[in-house]
Amino acid sequence: MDRAGIFLESLSLEDTFHFAKLADENGFDSIWMPEITWSDAFSLATAAAMNTKKVKLATGVVGIYGRSPALMAMSVAGLDELSGGRAILGLGTQARPYVELWHSAKFERPVTRMKEYVQATRKILENPFNVTYFKGKIFDIRGFVLTVKPKSPKIPIYVAAIGPQLQRVAGEVADGVLGYFYSVKYVKENLMPNLKEGAERAGRDISSDKFDVALGLPTLIDDSDERFEMIKPLVAVFTVATGSSPSYQTILGDLGFSGNVEEVSKKMMEGDVKGAVKKIPDEMAKQVTLCGTVSEVKQRIQEYRAAGVNLPVPNPTPPYAYYPLYPTHLPDKLGAGSVDYNGLREQVKRIILAVSPKG
Repeated sequence: MDRAGIFLESLSLEDTFHFAKLADENGFDSIWMPEITWSDAFSLATAAAMNTKKVKLATGVVGIYGRSPALMAMSVAGLDELSGGRAILGLGTQARPYVELWHSAKFERPVTRMKEYVQATRKILENPFNVTYFKGKIFDIRGFVLTVKPKSPKIPIYVAAIGPQLQRVAGEVADGVLGYFYSVKYVKENLMPNLKEGAERAGRDISSDKFDVALGLPTLIDDSDERFEMIKPLVAVFTVATGSSPSYQTILGDLGFSGNVEEVSKKMMEGDVKGAVKKIPDEMAKQVTLCGTVSEVKQRIQEYRAAGVNLPVPNPTPPYAYYPLYPTHLPDKLGAGSVDYNGLREQVKRIILAVSPKG
């Protein structure tokens, strides 16, 4: 049976609890809990664990500048014990503005930091009740003892990677990669070669080793002729999210939409969301999202599977939503953006039932 995950993002604790159970009952492989501003990922994952039996609980993702490897190991080990061995640790550098403007840390050497972070965290997790030392270029951990034994003999660690350098790190040291907003073309021509290159550095064969290529995509299911209009505001948000990753624009440019990217950027920086949306053709929105009728979305998922994605992870998107991803991302006059919470709940339920591996 083909696997699928799902993001449960920006939901209340009560709704997280409810939809986690629904995803579990419908055979989903994993639930992914992001961490930006609404809650820490481990609290929500713990809540989801309490109301589920089989589905894996993944941080999707937590930042490596806000926690030390020792603290991260303790947190995920606790989640793994509580859930009976169902934890997945998704790690990300997160955006430079998050790190520097919110957490007062320096966004330095992200590639080296990620590689060492994965290595150090894994070493701690696989050495419970023993003294752990780790010496790298950035991290120097001396004499830490993890006094809990995870249920899983090896908690999977995924690296969130939009750009090529972190994709290579994922292939080199991680158990999986978590991408976002990729086109099928980008998966084939960029992601898979970068993962392979990283794996070859470590003498790994990710085609035979257990390695997950997970991909999150903004997802909206609707039968109306306006379905692409409903998701275009969020496409505009990612089009101008250069402070998060310049690779979003690279992906769109490689699809032939460089001119549209320039026009969307101009309108969004003016605070004209409607004007930006008008510069996005349906095909541009289609190539980097899962948007359409149930049958259209299922077909798109199969296209990604054929390209090498073995764990598609839809991220339910309410109609006409837009919001800043980090400070300075969107003009101040747009404030916190616009999100229809009831529309989000409706999309979560619709997507779980439509994409269900049991369906």
